[in-house]
Amino acid sequence: MDTSPDKPSGDALTGSPFEGDYPDNRTDEQRKLERYAVSRQVTTLGAPKGPIIADFPRLLQERRGSQADQGVLQFEVVPSRQGEDTFVAAGEILIRSQDGMDLVAEARSLLDRRGFTPAPDYEDCPELRDSLLRFINPGMGSRELLAVVAQLRAEGRAASVNHITPLAPVAKGLGGPEPSAATRAFARTRSAKAPTRVAVIDTGVAAEKRTDGWLGHQDIERRGDNIDELDRFPEGGDGLLDFASGHGTFVTAVIQQVCPDADIRVYRAVDSDGVGSEVGVGCAMIRAAREGAQILNLSVGSQTFDDGPPVALEAALNVIGDIERREGREVLVLAAAGNYGNTRPCWPAAFRRVVSVAALRADFTPAPDWSTHGVWVDCSTIGEGITSPYVEGAESSLIDDDPDRFGPTSWAVWTGTSFATPQITGALARLCQQQGLTPRQALRWLLGSGVPVPDFGRAVKILPGT
Repeated sequence: MDTSPDKPSGDALTGSPFEGDYPDNRTDEQRKLERYAVSRQVTTLGAPKGPIIADFPRLLQERRGSQADQGVLQFEVVPSRQGEDTFVAAGEILIRSQDGMDLVAEARSLLDRRGFTPAPDYEDCPELRDSLLRFINPGMGSRELLAVVAQLRAEGRAASVNHITPLAPVAKGLGGPEPSAATRAFARTRSAKAPTRVAVIDTGVAAEKRTDGWLGHQDIERRGDNIDELDRFPEGGDGLLDFASGHGTFVTAVIQQVCPDADIRVYRAVDSDGVGSEVGVGCAMIRAAREGAQILNLSVGSQTFDDGPPVALEAALNVIGDIERREGREVLVLAAAGNYGNTRPCWPAAFRRVVSVAALRADFTPAPDWSTHGVWVDCSTIGEGITSPYVEGAESSLIDDDPDRFGPTSWAVWTGTSFATPQITGALARLCQQQGLTPRQALRWLLGSGVPVPDFGRAVKILPGT
C-alpha cells in the first residue's frame, strides 16, 4: 500500500498551499500605519549599529546581576572575529563524556587545577547525565574561559562553553512589537482525527485569560514552570514588560492561528529578558520529546564563538533520536535561522537533523539584509510584519524610544525568523492532522509545494505580512 502523501497541486505548486485560508482583515489605512512600524523593526535587525546596541549587553548584565544567588543565569560577552559577539554562560565549560574514562578523568584534573567544580547533576534532565559534564568557575572571565577550552581541545577533549541563546534586542531588534489592529476569529476545525502535539520552547506563555478565544486555558496548560513572568527584571520588577516578554505567547498564538486544533504544550527555557543557556534549551527539548511531542518549535538560537555546533544541543538531539528509535515514533525539530543577516550557522537551526526556517519580506521576496540565510536553510516564509495575540503591559523606554502600552486581549505586529518558524510548525501540524501524515511526510509535502529560492530553501506562503 502506498503510504506517501498526495502530491501538492494547484495553488500549492506556486508556494501557496493554503491560499485564501488566512485573510488579512485590516484596512488599507491600518496596514499603512503598521507598515511604518514594521519598517522601523527591520532597520534594527541584521547588523544594526549605535550606542544603544553596543551598551545593551551591559544593560542586560546589570538587570540580572543582583539575582545571581537566586539561580538567575549570568553571562559574559565573547568578542568574535566572524561577526557579532557571542554570549556565553559565565564561568561554565561543557565536556562531552563519551570520550572515554581516561580523557574525562584528565579533563577533570585540569579543570580542578583551574578552580572549576562540577555543576549540580541534571535533576530535571537525567538523559544528559551520561553524555555531558558541566563545570563552573564563576570568577573566570570570558577570555580565560576560552583559553581553557582551547587547551582542553588541544589535548583531544570535546569541550566548549555553554552558549546563551539570546532573544531580546540582541537578536530580535530594538523596539520590540508594535500594537496591531489585526484580529482573527478563533475557530476549531473539529476534526475527528487526533490533534498533533506541538511543543513550543521559548519564554513561556502569559497567564492572562483572553476574551477572544486565543490561547485559552482549556487549550494550553499553564503550570508554574511555563508562565512568562513578564516583569522579573530588574529584581522585584519595575512595572514594565521585560525585554523579551510575550515572545513565547506571540509564537504560540502564531501556531494556533495556522492550526487551531493543535495540541500545544509550552516549555519555558528562556527568561523574560530573553536569556537562556544551550543546556536549558536542550533539557526542554528532551522533556518535550519525552512527554510525547511530535513537533518541536524553537524560535531561539545563537551563533557560536567558533561556528561549531553547541555540544549540549547536539547531545539533546542525540537523546531525542534515541527516544524516536525506542518508541517507534517521529519527533521533528524546527528552529529559526536567526536575524543576523549573514550566512554564518545559527544553532540549533544549522544542525542537519533540524528543519531550519528563514524569513521573507511581506512581498514574498528574500530578506538577506536581516534574515540569516545560506545553503543550510531548508525553507522560508514571510517573517516581516506578522500579527498575533500578545500580552498586556507597558514597554520600557530602555529599548523603545516611543514605548507602547498593550491592553487586555491585545494583538501586535512583529518581525523576525522567530515568527516565520511557528508558521511552518503550524502548517505541519495541520497537514499531519488533516491528511493523516507523519511529521516528516508532512514536511516533504510542504517543501514540495514551495518555490526554490537560493539560500532560503523552499519558500511557502502561509500568514500575511505587513
